[in-house]
Amino acid sequence: MKSLILTLMVAMLPFCVNAQNTGIFGKKNTSTKVTDFTPYMQGAVPVENGLVTFSKTFTATGKSKEDLYRQIASWASARYMPNIENGKWTDPDYFRNLAYSSVKVSDDSSDPKTQIVCQGNEEIVFTNRILERDYAEIEYKLNIKINDGSVKATMTNIAYVYTFTSEKERVAAEAYITDETAFNKKGNFIKQNRKFRVKTVDLANELFSEIETVIK
Repeated sequence: MKSLILTLMVAMLPFCVNAQNTGIFGKKNTSTKVTDFTPYMQGAVPVENGLVTFSKTFTATGKSKEDLYRQIASWASARYMPNIENGKWTDPDYFRNLAYSSVKVSDDSSDPKTQIVCQGNEEIVFTNRILERDYAEIEYKLNIKINDGSVKATMTNIAYVYTFTSEKERVAAEAYITDETAFNKKGNFIKQNRKFRVKTVDLANELFSEIETVIK
């Protein structure tokens, strides 16, 4: 019996190593404790047309629209697969997708392969201890526009589902993480709002970093 268990453990080892250390979602173990809030202060959360909107344009010199579309579509199908978890919650690229995570492609038949829309529905974890697990559900839309030699990613329509008081509520990012709502009159962080702002900025930066890596 012991021999059989040992054989199974040895057989599974390569799969465990691959799952944790390879690919675009490979582990990058870091501490989640933030001590320097400088990157999250005023100006870190842009607002466009009344909505919190993070955007970034990437240059991919020499790559065709078709090639970029194929690369982005492959990444998106893995990143937004519903009901899966990647890595440890302490990793910057950690995610745990929920049921409504999905990917849609452009429905413009006259100009196909120019846009991919990802519906984010996942958890952001603030604390994860034996007797304390503090997390929220985040919803957002990631719109990726693709052209010859360039990609533009825009993250917007962001909202959170969280037990803010006695029961779960759905709150839009505009009411919680903007410069006007995340800081008090003295310019200091409101503690409850701060964790949402930090995690959202980090998520946007991580998504943009992954896209940049994919198209290189």
